Amino acid sequence: MVNGHLTICKIYKDGTKEIVLDKSNMITKGLGSSLIDILEGRGAVYHEDFVPYYFQVGTSSVDTLKFISDTSAYFYQLSSPLSWSEYGDDTDLILDERYRGFYASTVDDGLTYGELYGTSGALSAVVFSGTNQYFGEVPPTKISKVYLDSFEAVIVLDEKTANDKNISEIGLFSKNPRGFRGDSPLLIAYKSFTPVPKSSAFSLVMHWRIGFLGLTTNVDEVFGDGGGSVGDVPDDTLRIISGPLGDP
Repeated sequence: MVNGHLTICKIYKDGTKEIVLDKSNMITKGLGSSLIDILEGRGAVYHEDFVPYYFQVGTSSVDTLKFISDTSAYFYQLSSPLSWSEYGDDTDLILDERYRGFYASTVDDGLTYGELYGTSGALSAVVFSGTNQYFGEVPPTKISKVYLDSFEAVIVLDEKTANDKNISEIGLFSKNPRGFRGDSPLLIAYKSFTPVPKSSAFSLVMHWRIGFLGLTTNVDEVFGDGGGSVGDVPDDTLRIISGPLGDP
C-alpha cells in the first residue's frame, strides 16, 4: 500500500528547529490514476512528467471527513490555495501559472461537467479537464529517491514567503501526467493541519516522503492535527531533520 508522511519544521534565523507537524498524509486518487496510466502506457511519454514537481499551500482545509470512506480521496485541489500576491513580492520561490488537472463528471442535465469532489470516478462518466491556478516549483535538487520504492521531496517557504498567512494545508502535484503540451499538475498527496502563522522570523520547511514506506512507530490518523516536540519524534525522523531539513 502506498503511504505518505509529512514532517514540517520551523527553522529560525539562529538555526533553532521546531517541529510543528509529524504525521501521515492522504494519498489522493490523482496518484492512483497516474500509476494506472503508467502501467497501461497512457498519458505522458516521459517519466519526469509523473514525478512531484509542483506544490500549493493554503489557508483552509478540505473537509474529507464528510465523504464516505471509498470516495474520500476523490478531490483534486486545495480548499483555499494562495494566490500569486499572497506568496509575497520578495519570495525566493519559482511561481508558475498552470492548468491544474482534474477529473470531471456530468451533473443534472448530463451535458454540463463539474469537478469530481468526493465522488468515485468509477461510478461516473468522467473526462479530464482543468483550470488555471498558481503553483510553486519543487526544485529538482530537493527531490530524491532514497529507497527503492519511494521518493522524498523538500519544500521550503523561506523567511520572505507567505508572511502573515495562516498556513493550514499543503498539496503535492505531479508535473504533467496526461502529457499535455503545457504542464497540467495533478494533485497526488494532501495534508491539512493546525494553522501555522507564517512570519519573517522563520522558514517553514516541509519534508514529504511517499511510497511503499511501511508502518512506523508514529503512524497516525490521516486527519489528525500536528504538534509535538522533538522528544515525540522517532530517531529516524530526527536523523532526517538534521540532514535535508536543516539545509533548505
